Amino acid sequence: MSVSFVADEPFSSYSQRFAEHFAMTRKDGVIEVRMHENGETPRWSYELHRAWPQMFAAVGADRENELLIITGTGDRWLAAGFNEESFGISHEQFLRRCYDIWYVDGTKLQENQLWSIDIPVIGVINGPGHHLEIALLADLTLCADDVRFMEAHIPLGMVPGDGQFLVYQELLGIKRANYLAIAGGGVDAQEAVRLGLVNEALPREQLMPRARELAGQVMKSSRVVRRLTTQLSRRRWKRLFTDDFNMHFGFELFAATVSEHSHDSATLGDYIK
Repeated sequence: MSVSFVADEPFSSYSQRFAEHFAMTRKDGVIEVRMHENGETPRWSYELHRAWPQMFAAVGADRENELLIITGTGDRWLAAGFNEESFGISHEQFLRRCYDIWYVDGTKLQENQLWSIDIPVIGVINGPGHHLEIALLADLTLCADDVRFMEAHIPLGMVPGDGQFLVYQELLGIKRANYLAIAGGGVDAQEAVRLGLVNEALPREQLMPRARELAGQVMKSSRVVRRLTTQLSRRRWKRLFTDDFNMHFGFELFAATVSEHSHDSATLGDYIK
């Protein structure tokens, strides 16, 4: 009696499946994933919100991937605003979508990044934007030297519970993170390096060459050493998100539900510079 494994989805398949949201290339086991919208800087949308955790699951399942680099397109990580066609819904529609589209997709984004990926991840923040927690949760993080780290939820009438504030609390410390969230302001790129928020701040054109250089350095280690070291590097994140994230995210969704607040794309641009 013969026994066979279920076939894995090949890179050629899932790279095409995610092409609307991510441009993917792979060379010698190093996979680069660059988010985009029609080849330009993407706006945050329900569709991109779901595509991130789906992408992490697909990349993590492919055992031919040995190191992942994530980045954005153009001179921003995300555009200053939301995809109004995607987010422009009534409060009643928000309530119907709240569990499947907000809660499930939002928690899977963080969970799949931390638990589904067994390989080293380098986050490259190519410019200012929101949802920087995705790149900050990478094992190594580089940022453009004009990035300013902010927490804009409260000015928008929202609880900062989608993960970014939690990551700030861990990396910056409670007081600095609370100040960002409650009093406003921000942390520039050089200060972010000094405080340990990111590893390096570089001119934008140097980011990807440096990320590839680091990838080559990491790839000199044996496969087992790379992967098991990655598990150690994520242990604190896994504990933190297991203990606190559902509460953080649940508070954000509860506040959005009772306040009938929706994302204001125009206002967001005033706070995400």
